Amino acid sequence: MEACRLVRRALKQDHNLIICVGGDGTLNEVVNGFFWHNSAINPSASLVVVACGSGGDFRRSLEIGACPLDALAAVTSDKVIDIDLGSIHYHPDPATRAQRFFVNVASIGVPAEVNRLLSKQPSFLGGTGRFLLATVQALLFSKHVPVRLEIDRKERLDQFVKTIAVANGRFFGGGMQVAPQASLDDGLLDIVVIGKVGLLDFLVWGSRFYKGRHLEHPRVNLFRAATIQASSRLSVPLQSVPVEVDGETIGMLPATFEVMPTAIRLRLP
Repeated sequence: MEACRLVRRALKQDHNLIICVGGDGTLNEVVNGFFWHNSAINPSASLVVVACGSGGDFRRSLEIGACPLDALAAVTSDKVIDIDLGSIHYHPDPATRAQRFFVNVASIGVPAEVNRLLSKQPSFLGGTGRFLLATVQALLFSKHVPVRLEIDRKERLDQFVKTIAVANGRFFGGGMQVAPQASLDDGLLDIVVIGKVGLLDFLVWGSRFYKGRHLEHPRVNLFRAATIQASSRLSVPLQSVPVEVDGETIGMLPATFEVMPTAIRLRLP
């Protein structure tokens, strides 16, 4: 993660403003660069997000326009907010455990397959069109997987699912409002569990997924928590359940998600 390394070096040199120019994947690397061994390198430093990637999902939660010049106005702005981050402990491979932070959404299941298919979509479709087509293809060929969730170390959910989104922000997948009630500064993560939902459901409910009205679906559940543990009964490596953060597939279950309240400062236009 080259951007992560560059940010850490800058913060250790007492720079107080980091400007991230890129997509959600670049932003994830930059945010991870703010920390070393779970501690902020420079707690007074702030971040400016200039979103110019294909998805642009995090900027939608910030209600920042798509024009990079508008976002650059934040460099001279005095509007600063403190937002939460998510932390995930996961397995890059069956024998290794690692930690990573995420600023927007971490998810389990179908989104990792969408990431794999995304690069194969024609560029003329644009960001949202490419995500939509990759999502249709992933739903067509992916299977429901058995996942067990433990929510705030109390409530347990054990069922077959298509997707689980652990959300700090509201959007993922090129504009899909997966967690319409999520807030960046409420000290909680929204967990949206999408059960046995197939391609037909998506075709019928597609517009509702993008408008954030899919929570009305009988096989979609919403929880809020500070800590979520996720595991699967699948034990064969080739059947492992993938995990992705901010649009990048990073590993597999089991994983533990935690919120880090007011962990990073954002400067807004």
